Amino acid sequence: MKFLADITLGQFLPGDSFLHRLDPRTKFIVLLMLMSDVFLISSFAGLLLLVGFFFLGLFLSRLSWSFVFRGSKPFIWLFLIAAAIHLFSTPGPALPFFPISFINPTWTGASKGAMVAGQLFLTILFSSLMTLTTSPLQMVHGLEKIIYPLKRLRVPVEDLSMMMMLAIKFIPILQQEADRIIKAQSARGVDFESGGLRQRVQNMLPLLTPLFNSVIKRADDLAIALMARGYVSGKKRSHLHELEMKIRDWATLLVVAFFSFLVIKI
Repeated sequence: MKFLADITLGQFLPGDSFLHRLDPRTKFIVLLMLMSDVFLISSFAGLLLLVGFFFLGLFLSRLSWSFVFRGSKPFIWLFLIAAAIHLFSTPGPALPFFPISFINPTWTGASKGAMVAGQLFLTILFSSLMTLTTSPLQMVHGLEKIIYPLKRLRVPVEDLSMMMMLAIKFIPILQQEADRIIKAQSARGVDFESGGLRQRVQNMLPLLTPLFNSVIKRADDLAIALMARGYVSGKKRSHLHELEMKIRDWATLLVVAFFSFLVIKI
């Protein structure tokens, strides 16, 4: 099951690039602005500008381009399904040689489908760039600082940020466990690659029980580890390295804010 190895969302690659050195709060705010842009744009010109901005971020991250793009491969079916839904359900002028019976793809649907697929694609790429350049500890610390004002409303800020970090980190753990179980099943003669779609789905069903048991065990081990380190829910925690916004962070926020305004206006 090669597609499991292509999942990069939730992984962190240590480095010393410009993106790695940014404050995690800056990266969270930038990601929020870019995500808003992705779904507020209404033209391909805006989409192309966002693509160009992503490549700028990729260059500043010094990450392997092939590794970053590999993370979007498991979601290709999602992009195609979203594009197909708009292609066949959006009214407008029909494509050449259509309609045929009830099948009526339209030019308007093709345009809208390409836009939606591009938006989803950019969402995955920007999210991957964020997680690949931000350590889990930085994520928790940054998110905790951003949502700290909610503590006045009795929102458990520390616990909420911890839960979100654990959810992100369990993505590669699930990948590793599923890969280990698949290799064990393959050694027993189970073939996951041959047959049609229905046969492959049936072959995947026996994986669910051991995968579920393994995840529960991992979660139990994690709970024991947290207790052994004195973790207490709701208590204020100190940090070895306190976050501090620097000139590069404020400059990045100003540049991205101007870019976001420009993209939406196009």
